Amino acid sequence: MSTEDLLARRLANQQLAAPRTADPADVTRQLGAIQSQEYAQSLWALGLRTQGASAASIEAAIDRGAILRTWPMRGTIHLVPAEDAHWMVRLLAGRRIRSVTGVYDRIGLTADVLARAADVVTSGLRGGQQVRRKDLYALLTSHGIDCSASPHGGRGNHILGYLSMTGLLCIGPVERGHPVFVLLDEWAPAARQPAGPAAELAVRYFTSHGPATMKDFGWWSGLTLAEIRRAVELAGPALAAEDHAGEQYWSGAGLPAGAAPEGAFLLPAFDEYTVAYKDRAILLDGLALPPGDLLNPVMLLDGRAVGLWKRVITAKSVQIRLAPYGRLGRGGTARFEAAAQWHADFHGLPAEVSLADPAGVRRMRWP
Repeated sequence: MSTEDLLARRLANQQLAAPRTADPADVTRQLGAIQSQEYAQSLWALGLRTQGASAASIEAAIDRGAILRTWPMRGTIHLVPAEDAHWMVRLLAGRRIRSVTGVYDRIGLTADVLARAADVVTSGLRGGQQVRRKDLYALLTSHGIDCSASPHGGRGNHILGYLSMTGLLCIGPVERGHPVFVLLDEWAPAARQPAGPAAELAVRYFTSHGPATMKDFGWWSGLTLAEIRRAVELAGPALAAEDHAGEQYWSGAGLPAGAAPEGAFLLPAFDEYTVAYKDRAILLDGLALPPGDLLNPVMLLDGRAVGLWKRVITAKSVQIRLAPYGRLGRGGTARFEAAAQWHADFHGLPAEVSLADPAGVRRMRWP
């Protein structure tokens, strides 16, 4: 498998090259989970992969409960299918909780405090109540539970994250621009339990994100290498492996090979195409940039990162600043102007496109 084959197949399997469905819940189901700590960015991540999508249609799927936001893996909020949230959290979140137990202890979130917080929040949300984050903080504070800032992050945020990772809470709809918390059992009552959760997750990941390595899946899911090997073994003929650059890469069995990695895309920050792999250097094609640069909103041309971009939404337009790392080649600028209009159409507004320097739009950069 050549690098061009690998990138083309990722574009196809991630449904960027050719979205297959108009149902955003089905897209989420196929990908397994979509990183969503930045809500507006994750709406576009789904929009890119959904036929005829708009920001309103994606939010409608969230508001009706087909998709929800919670903390299944990596201590980070993800969009997940509502019916799968319970088992994903049970499978994946425990390791993250154990890794931050020392932080909880240092900031006074003992087992007793967290248990009391669970009781308070349950009482406040029972019966279908939907409560904003700040109001849950006020409720907890009124019961003597400290939600103030700490050197390791806000205590209130840690509490709500913990209660979500234990399967009590999730983030439900958005009310007047503010996400609200709900009880997971009430918001997603039609929970399913696969016979082999880790194997099902492996099939979803490698089918939608492959070709990818076991290490990539380990980064994405938080499962150990031993757990991943067992999951792949249980998946059996649903997955297939092949070699690239001396490493073994897995994909869904029987998926058609990609042709060429073609297309100009404006990816959101933390898009699955960039964030869901342990090794992202292949996307930089030798550019001397830290792989962490790919966590920004990225200009993607024919499978590779060629720049960054930034958008500002006003009442009259979507102002998009394109910041390529270098020359885009023949027709490259026009292709990205079309991609910018696609993004503006998603918001129901015209696009205003200008060029910028990457340093002027870069939001985050890690070595």
